[in-house]
This record gives sequence, C-alpha cells and structure tokens, in this order.
Amino acid sequence: MLFWGLMTALLTSATVGTAAMAGTIEGTATYRERIAAPPGAVLQVKLVDISRSDAAAIELSAMRYALAGVPADFTLSYDDALIEDSRSYAVEASILLDEQLLFTNDTVHPVLTRGGTHTVEMVLVKTSHPEQTQVLDNSKWQVSEIAGALVTAGKKPEIAFAEGGQFGATGGCNRFVGAAEIGARTIDFPDNMAGTLMACPPEQDAVEQDFLAGLTRTTGYVVNGDLLALTDASGETVMRLTRIP
Repeated sequence: MLFWGLMTALLTSATVGTAAMAGTIEGTATYRERIAAPPGAVLQVKLVDISRSDAAAIELSAMRYALAGVPADFTLSYDDALIEDSRSYAVEASILLDEQLLFTNDTVHPVLTRGGTHTVEMVLVKTSHPEQTQVLDNSKWQVSEIAGALVTAGKKPEIAFAEGGQFGATGGCNRFVGAAEIGARTIDFPDNMAGTLMACPPEQDAVEQDFLAGLTRTTGYVVNGDLLALTDASGETVMRLTRIP
C-alpha cells in the first residue's frame, strides 16, 4: 500500500507539472527610430491582468531576452490555470539598458480573452531621461582618434552640441550643422547635414571624409569625464574625442 501511495503521489505531481505553463503568446517588438539597439540591451515582456482599472496590473508571467536588434521575436509562456474568461489580459514590453528604461509600449495590447488572440505585434516608443540625455548639451569636443588611428592633421575635426540634439561640426575644412537624436546611451546623426562646400587640401579632405563617415556609423556614445567615445552598432569605438572649452 505504501508503494502504491508513493506512485500515486508521483503521478499526481507529474500531472500538475505538465499542466503548468501550458499556454504561450508569440509576438514581435520593434521601434520606429533608425538607431541600433545598444550593446547589452534587454527586451522584457510581461503578461499582465488588467481587469481592474482602479488597481495596478497583476503580473502573471515575464521573460527577458538579450536584444541583438529589432524587430525582435519573443515567446511568453504562462499557466493556463491562471486565465479566466471573465478577466482582461495584456502584454507589456520594454527595452532596458543597465535597468534604465529606453523604450516601452504606450498602447494596450490585449490578448487571450474578450477577443484577444495569442499573437501580438508591438511598436515601442522611446522614453526620455533628461538627466541622461542632457549630458552632451552645451559641450564641445575635438576628435583625437578615428577608427583606431590618431588624427595628426593640422586642423582636427570638432563637434559642438547645443540643446535638444542640435549640433555644429567642422571636419577641419568645411562646417556642418544638424540635429541628432540622442537617448540615454544612443545617438543618431542625420544622413544629410547642411554644410559648406569648400575645396580642401588632400590630407585635410581625407580626415574630413573619415570624420563624416564615422558620424554615419555612430549609434551610441560613452562619456567619461572629459573623454567621449562614439560607438557603432556592435559596440566598437568609431572615434574618440576630448572635451574642449
């Protein structure tokens, strides 16, 4: 009898374990900005109960994925036993970097009940962190290195940031102006910038072209005191700059 009692308990336990987490929701998450996801970014997705408008959503399931790029596919598992036809459920998504919120959904994405399905396509919006995005405001920088090579030209490229992403730059010969989209650790320079078209000495022209090409490759930045590194989508340093008065 003891043997059969143990067997029954084990079978019951196996049945419960099989039933748990039986449901799945599949989806994609992306954003409209033409910037690469910074190295180390994480996509977080949650299934929440939003039935009560006067209370915070109840989290039922959550997953995190290392984010290599967008659109990003995800699968969110949940326990069927937690789902009730009379209640309302939704998927929430966010992109984090070092636990700082970069992107999130600003619309409700219902799933499962009340006409909801098991699939969802989400377009996230960029969040604003003034204490982080203003780190480049009203600062001026001189390029010391491009693609790992020291800049030895007589006139080194410079870039000066005003507020709100507005900037002016010189390649050492011509001048350029534009507006960059700056996030917590991301930056996107415009493909086309207004600028002068002066003929430059060959050496200076080569440096200027490398500088402009570097800006188009840049997707992120790191500030360390008076040093600024512009990085590409893989996290490699595109150019190094030093703060100047």
